[in-house]
Amino acid sequence: MIGSRFIISGDKIFYIVFVRNILKIGRFKWYMKDRVLKIIKETEQKHGVKIVWAIESGSRAWGFASEDSDYDIRCMHMGDLNSYLGLELSRQQINLIKDNFDLESWDIRKFAELSIKSNPQIAEWLRSPIIYVDSRVRNQFKKYFDEGCSLEFLRQHYIRMSKQNYHKYMGLGTSHSCKVYLYVLRGIACAIYIEKENKLPPLPYKEVIEYLPEYARKFFERCVIQKNTTEKAKIIADERVSRFVESYIGQSFNKVDKTFKKKEELNRYLIKTIKNF
Repeated sequence: MIGSRFIISGDKIFYIVFVRNILKIGRFKWYMKDRVLKIIKETEQKHGVKIVWAIESGSRAWGFASEDSDYDIRCMHMGDLNSYLGLELSRQQINLIKDNFDLESWDIRKFAELSIKSNPQIAEWLRSPIIYVDSRVRNQFKKYFDEGCSLEFLRQHYIRMSKQNYHKYMGLGTSHSCKVYLYVLRGIACAIYIEKENKLPPLPYKEVIEYLPEYARKFFERCVIQKNTTEKAKIIADERVSRFVESYIGQSFNKVDKTFKKKEELNRYLIKTIKNF
């Protein structure tokens, strides 16, 4: 039975409350996904496009969203064939903000153009574990991106973002934003993952922080717990973690080859997909 391992012997009230909470969580997730799908449909109707696939990005996809985190919905869309052949091109980017839902969608052509530049956002969107609308197009783009992107360019990106966030937000004081610490340490963990595994890192944070020193992992988990209730949570600075971060982000970079190794294959697939849409 659900949650039976948590039951205190003879305490039926505890069991009932636990099961009710599980059911509430399930209903809430279903309700939120239903709202997301309605917003996607609204976007399609308003702009005359088809959302090919849609995912969740950011802290919810990484696994450390707080109760007041927004829903960051990221999509790929397509127009009809005429919008790729005539003077009026399909809208390249669509943005919609409604309540705590933030939707951003890129046209398939823009998505392909940025893919061959090893765009970091695309690297993350294609790996999201939270998928609202799926299609073979997403899977194919992911295959070409995984095989064609510049891993070294993306490794350097993660380090640069960690460095930027650290120097911009970690100023003087004894306590700092849990959110910023998580962004900084996750970026470093992703860079180390690429170094060690020679492939793109997964999004769920628990799968990448294993590549951090133990003391940094424990600090990361404390930040997650603190941030769980609010985006504005703060934590006392840890000198050992700070020294580790400063040492890692202080490294210099060599010039990187950004050549996308699957450009021709992706281009053929793009043409085929637009023609057959």
